[in-house]
Amino acid sequence: METKKEERIQLQAINVKHATITIIGDGDLVLNKMNDVTARELIDQRKDKAKNLEKANVWEEIITSIHWYNGKPTDFSEKGLIDALTNNAPCITAFGLLKCFCDAVVRNGVDTYSTKFKAGVNIIAKGGLIPIKFAEHYIDEKLMSPKKGKPVLVHLNRFTGWSAEIELAYVDNIYSIEQIVNIIQLAGFGCGIGSGRTSGYGRFHVE
Repeated sequence: METKKEERIQLQAINVKHATITIIGDGDLVLNKMNDVTARELIDQRKDKAKNLEKANVWEEIITSIHWYNGKPTDFSEKGLIDALTNNAPCITAFGLLKCFCDAVVRNGVDTYSTKFKAGVNIIAKGGLIPIKFAEHYIDEKLMSPKKGKPVLVHLNRFTGWSAEIELAYVDNIYSIEQIVNIIQLAGFGCGIGSGRTSGYGRFHVE
């Protein structure tokens, strides 16, 4: 009877290092993900449901167009928004930040592709969310023109005096921490985070 041979594999250790970096907003930050009201309307359209003629709750639109660090608020009112801004925390996403950094790698000629950067740098964030600190919050009303149909009035959450702490895990034989910080600096200057980046919103620098 043939016996199985045991093969031993040597696992190469990965030298992972950690760093905490603070980014400071150089301009206003606009947070405007798809809100729950719009998402429900799109789902209903897909299911061929009759349009709900009930007037949408504007506060639900405003509140649910933000990612919240401690879970989505349930009080969709002006008071509920104030409470969430005081006791919860609006967030930027780790996915959006990493994409911003990777774009900077290619746009600034650091590397031809961002694959190596993505393989060597991770953003550590609970639920993929990074809370921001801010000085003031404003609600901007803006007419948006969809590809089909009439222009619609949307409400945008705009934050001034904002900052965020980012926790990084990286392998320094791919990119050194000095290179990573300088790539983040380039990303903040030329790419930004959040909505309205083509208009200059969401720019930042490393503290």
